[in-house]
Amino acid sequence: MSHFEVSRIDAGAAVFLFLTLMGVLGVVVGAATPVDRMLALGLCGVLFLALLLLAAVAAKVPLLDDVALVLAVLGAVALSSFASRPRTAAARERAR
Repeated sequence: MSHFEVSRIDAGAAVFLFLTLMGVLGVVVGAATPVDRMLALGLCGVLFLALLLLAAVAAKVPLLDDVALVLAVLGAVALSSFASRPRTAAARERAR
C-alpha cells in the first residue's frame, strides 16, 4: 500500500502547477527589470505554495500546511519590502 494517496485530478493539477512554475522561472531569467523579476518570483512563490499544499494533502502531513503558511507570510513581506524601497536616481531616469 502506498503512503501517498493521489487522485488523477490531484496528479494533473500538480503537473500543471509544476509546468507553469518552470515557465515562470524562464520569465524570471529573461525579465528586463527588477520589478518584472520580483513579480514573477511572487508568482513562483504562489505556485510553489500550491504544490506544497497538494503534497500535504497527498501525504496527509498537516505540518506542511503550517510550513506553507509561514512561506506565504515571508513572501508577502518580501514583496511589500521590495515595493516600499526607495528608488535611486538612475532608476528614475530609466523610467522616463
